Amino acid sequence: MSEFGDCIRKCEVEDLRQTGCFYTWNNKRAGVEAVSKKLDRALGNWGWFKEFNHVQAFFPTLGVSDHSPCILQLKTSCRSGLRPFKYLNAWASHPEFLDVVRRVWAQPVDGNPLEAVGRKLRMLKQVLKEFHRKHFNNLTLECTKIKQLIDDQ
Repeated sequence: MSEFGDCIRKCEVEDLRQTGCFYTWNNKRAGVEAVSKKLDRALGNWGWFKEFNHVQAFFPTLGVSDHSPCILQLKTSCRSGLRPFKYLNAWASHPEFLDVVRRVWAQPVDGNPLEAVGRKLRMLKQVLKEFHRKHFNNLTLECTKIKQLIDDQ
């Protein structure tokens, strides 16, 4: 089993998100003789996840067979037009970043702890978008300039 894990790491692939049955095989017996295992997997590399990030591996309930089929729907996902929020590591290098996060996180919110975390994250999202516009809005332009300087040398 460790050889399989080593192979997976060397190939730089990871499991796709999975829905449905966790155990993909069983011996079709009941009681103490019943055995269920996860034998089947769907794997992808960084290129796959970049192109098909919306795809999940669906393992339906076992039917007549002792294996659950793996179903991948490759249709492109419908986007609402809004881009998902993404954290940029470059923000953490800014001297004001932690203070901005602390100010938002210190604000009191109502609700149970899980609701409070969700509300604080939504508040932080708006503040970080403004922080990005103020301090990091020209990253693409700066990268282009740096690449041109490197190419010129």
